[in-house]
Amino acid sequence: MDDKKILHAKGLYVTAPNELQWLDEVLPSSLGPTDVLLQTRTGSISIGSELPLYTASARAVGITHYPRMTGYESVGIVLACGEQVSQLHVGDRVVAFYGHCTHRVVPVAQVLAVPEGISDALALLTILTCDVAKGVRKVAPKSEEPVLVTGGGAIGLLTVFILRAYGVASVDVVEVRPERVALALKLGARRALLPQDLPAASESYVAAFECSSRNAAFECMQNNMRPHGRICVLADGNYEPLLLAPAFHAKELQVVGSSDGWDYHAHAAWYFQEIQRHPAPLAELFQLEVRHDELIATFARLSQGSIRPIKVLVRYR
Repeated sequence: MDDKKILHAKGLYVTAPNELQWLDEVLPSSLGPTDVLLQTRTGSISIGSELPLYTASARAVGITHYPRMTGYESVGIVLACGEQVSQLHVGDRVVAFYGHCTHRVVPVAQVLAVPEGISDALALLTILTCDVAKGVRKVAPKSEEPVLVTGGGAIGLLTVFILRAYGVASVDVVEVRPERVALALKLGARRALLPQDLPAASESYVAAFECSSRNAAFECMQNNMRPHGRICVLADGNYEPLLLAPAFHAKELQVVGSSDGWDYHAHAAWYFQEIQRHPAPLAELFQLEVRHDELIATFARLSQGSIRPIKVLVRYR
């Protein structure tokens, strides 16, 4: 391994509320038998989870400690492999679970090989589509069951994609921003509705997915479920508490939470085949592209609300 590259590795950390710094990272001088050394090629800002951590507004259990690493979705190039790693080779392109940094040593079990023909943008979405798929599998809507999705951000739009790919025919999305409405329809939603388009109460939906982190949307969802309907909360709850409405009790609804993926390797094999066989405009979720040395300024702009992309693609030199 090249000690110069290791010594010059840098990671982006939240060092205090609304403060970021690139800190030097000292990586191991030799790899463990099942480790791989990666040089980051692209990354992503997952705004719903990262921005609240940056602004210290996330609703979390326990005390926040600094510095905190940012990010968790990266595409890298393999620079070296441990002696027991046989499934990867130097030069391979992979998706891995680490944040905004120039280089990283990770266990091979946390690395997903990317096939030729898959763009970095689509590869980065492997992680979030698996997280969404876990929630969809928990609720397991049947193909003929009408489904409601509240929120057309990254998680909501990926929920539409997974539902349609899993064969669910009727998916309605509640969203107010026109560009997200348009993308939901391109991804296969039956209808994209404004909140006021839903009745105050109905029995329209058998299954639903809360992806907005907004209680008003969650209450509206409960009011429009059929008795014994099934709800999955896919939003990570960073913005405000979600409360059980009177309809939850009257209709005897079921609510489950979901976090992380069901099996990232098995999902990746399915996901890469799915987007090769049935191309979908998922890359359009990345509405902004920046260089990695623009990340600090980009987080500041996001927190100020001067930019509001669904996701941000980050390219490294």
